[in-house]
Amino acid sequence: MDFGGSVQTSIFAYLLMAVVAMLAAVMVRGIVIVLQRAQQRRKAEVAPTPVSISVAPVVDETAAHVAAVAAAVYAVLGAHRLVRIGEAAPSPAWTATGRLAHHASHMPRRTGR
Repeated sequence: MDFGGSVQTSIFAYLLMAVVAMLAAVMVRGIVIVLQRAQQRRKAEVAPTPVSISVAPVVDETAAHVAAVAAAVYAVLGAHRLVRIGEAAPSPAWTATGRLAHHASHMPRRTGR
């Protein structure tokens, strides 16, 4: 193949890739348009839900939980004052105990044979 033939082949390949890229872009744009129209139809079909307003007062469940904990403490310990009710801070003792139990489960058991 001479230089002119390779230039011709290169130009043809470039133009062919440009045409394929353009067709892919048109196809993607068509898919986007179809999906947008389908989404708009779905939005139009969905009726807004009516809003209901409750006239009953809201029950605070955390207050009920605190009262239950206070009653349980009073039943077990007697008259004490609760200073704070909250989530316990993570302690390294819990993780160390769990890690020790996990590692101990991998140790081979020695029997007295």
